[in-house]
Amino acid sequence: MITCDLIAPRDLSETDMAAWRDMARQTFAFGSPVLSWDFCATVAQVRDDVRVAVFRRAGKTLAFLPHHRRPGQFARPVGAPFNDYTALISFPDTAFPAREALALAGIRAFQVSGLIDPYGAFDGFEGEPEDAYGIDLTHDETVNNVEKKHLKNINRLRRRLEEEHGEVRFELPDFTPEHFDAMLAIKRAQTAQTGIHDFLSAPWVQALMRHLFVRPADTQTQLYGHLTTVTAGGKPIIWHFGPRLGDRVHPWVSAFDPAYSAYSPGQIFLQGCQTPLRELGVNYYDLSTGQQHYKNAFCNTHSVVQHGRLFAASGQGRTSETLSRLIDSGGKALGVSHLTRRLGRRLDHLASLELDLGGRVNGTIYAFANARKRLSQ
Repeated sequence: MITCDLIAPRDLSETDMAAWRDMARQTFAFGSPVLSWDFCATVAQVRDDVRVAVFRRAGKTLAFLPHHRRPGQFARPVGAPFNDYTALISFPDTAFPAREALALAGIRAFQVSGLIDPYGAFDGFEGEPEDAYGIDLTHDETVNNVEKKHLKNINRLRRRLEEEHGEVRFELPDFTPEHFDAMLAIKRAQTAQTGIHDFLSAPWVQALMRHLFVRPADTQTQLYGHLTTVTAGGKPIIWHFGPRLGDRVHPWVSAFDPAYSAYSPGQIFLQGCQTPLRELGVNYYDLSTGQQHYKNAFCNTHSVVQHGRLFAASGQGRTSETLSRLIDSGGKALGVSHLTRRLGRRLDHLASLELDLGGRVNGTIYAFANARKRLSQ
């Protein structure tokens, strides 16, 4: 018989934390910083709805499901939408159906984002597929899919940038507060310009970012916020920021000074980052999903993940799933199913950021008011 304990991250036993870390070591897919106990505990410092479902059989720990418990027996991955991945974290031989796991945890429905499922716990889940990318840095030299003509143009732009503004340097990890603040300000200005909801404005998001940024770097054991800043002649022009744990970095925020857009600083970053990251002991730089137009060229690993909603193997879960299928069938009959899915993802993204009704209402009004601006980009 499988049992489930719902535990706050800080209350997990040393034995459970050790088991979680062993699972991450044994399965590469579970080794992402955003799937770690350390990340879960950090998010719990800025939000009070973080819980870990710990599944056991005869006292033996089988799996962990970290999540945000929201009203209505609804759950999301810890740190969503900054957490790009969902997984039932287990040893290779202890996985069991995720629908059963939800029922045991008292979860009616789980919003799955970037499903990682190496052991088939989510078999039968029909989500929306999306490509996820990363840079494997275990090679001795730069390996990616950039064509020679493209590479030649990037090198030309970098030389021109250096000729006109000074030497290009990668500073990492960068703990300069002014650089961190400049990155956030530029990214927020960019979201306002494009009409996208300001995903950095929520108080819990701001607190999480700063918690990670001010944490001392210990590249072996400590989760911390890894900022890479590229400067030209000493002036910062592009930033990447996200959590690092061990030899893996998962950047969340990418921003560049628009005054330097003519030099394609993002491409200069991605082509030039491999050597400095490798020298710092980074073996995997996880760029995950989104912005596919450049990731295929600069990344050398690829997988397909899924997004959607998983319902529990319970009465309430099955009822909710039936209703969801009816709505989806209605959308297909009207020929607007793609629009309803897109709207659903956008509204869920907003709901994951804004935790109160007022914030969600304001965000929804803003989204509709700026729809034309987003479509024109």
